[in-house]
Amino acid sequence: MLVDSGNFMQKLEEEVVKAKQSVFIQAMSFEGDEAGRSLLDVLLKSKAKDIRLCVDSYSKLVINDQFIYSLRYLKSAKFRVTVRNTKQFIEDAKSKGIKIKYTNPLGFLFLKYPRRNHKKMVVIDEEKLFIGGINFSNHNFAWHDFMLLLESKELAEQSHNDFLKTWKGKNQSVKLDFRNSELYFLDGYKSKYIYDELFSHIGNAQKSISILSPYVSNPLLSFIKTHVNKDVEVKIISPAENNKNIFKHFLVRELKHDYFKLMEYQKGMSHLKAILIDDEKIIIGSSNFDFVSYYFEQEIVLVTKELKAVEEFKNKIFKPDLSHSIETNTKSSEGSVYFSFILQLAEKILASIAKMVFKLPKNS
Repeated sequence: MLVDSGNFMQKLEEEVVKAKQSVFIQAMSFEGDEAGRSLLDVLLKSKAKDIRLCVDSYSKLVINDQFIYSLRYLKSAKFRVTVRNTKQFIEDAKSKGIKIKYTNPLGFLFLKYPRRNHKKMVVIDEEKLFIGGINFSNHNFAWHDFMLLLESKELAEQSHNDFLKTWKGKNQSVKLDFRNSELYFLDGYKSKYIYDELFSHIGNAQKSISILSPYVSNPLLSFIKTHVNKDVEVKIISPAENNKNIFKHFLVRELKHDYFKLMEYQKGMSHLKAILIDDEKIIIGSSNFDFVSYYFEQEIVLVTKELKAVEEFKNKIFKPDLSHSIETNTKSSEGSVYFSFILQLAEKILASIAKMVFKLPKNS
């Protein structure tokens, strides 16, 4: 468990330098700032024969959480530099032998914008796999987050194969079983039947469910409300300082239904995503457990009962984050009606679009 970007980058450099055959990196965003530069500097140290970087086309439209085609571009010289550097960094890396590809084209008038590849993973020599929530940009590096390093040839090989499929523009929906673990590759609403299996871990909880994510929403919350035993204690740890405050207001409004406790993390923006079930199982990966991910995005998610991973997660992430969180009083739910309505409306619109776009077989 590599908590925050500094620990992740230090370990990533160690592993990249040792790589012999391949280094495959995939992220939602890559930006032309110090974080983006640090990644390319690390990759240029590698002697691996095949070095590739997959970045979602999101980074062609959004930099530092701001649309490129906005007033911010006109007002901020620093922002314009970052936009230009993003393109320049990519070209420089290509000229030095690093293969780079953008996933999921945005389409005419950006009509395909919701359909993003949200995976964050690194596969080295088909032997080691990093998964988690860290992107390569300054603001992501500043957020609280983590990556998990898995030294598993089986998991790494499957993720290596998934990367190659993504490289060719093919997204897969599949659940893979391993000893004490399951690896999920999810493709938005096309993975509806696989999400049912993923959610079943939550539905089978006996004692407790603790969700850590900044953007928790439906359909996960609806599932918890209708499928989880009322005796199971449900906690959601989400940042008090959220870069997408609409999700915070939605959660606060949901408190009136009294099926979970909301703990607000007090030490800045937290971008990490994980679910701890009954203190013996964790669900981790790139998914925020929100409706955008469920209906449109590609994700990688690991479910594991491996004792070492669970204990390390509890000691390095869950217990410290819980200690830095304060429970939100239900009385503060007043005044959040507007934001809750907007988020629920957005979900309904995306759900309708997804059902039209992804014509699923009847058994799905």
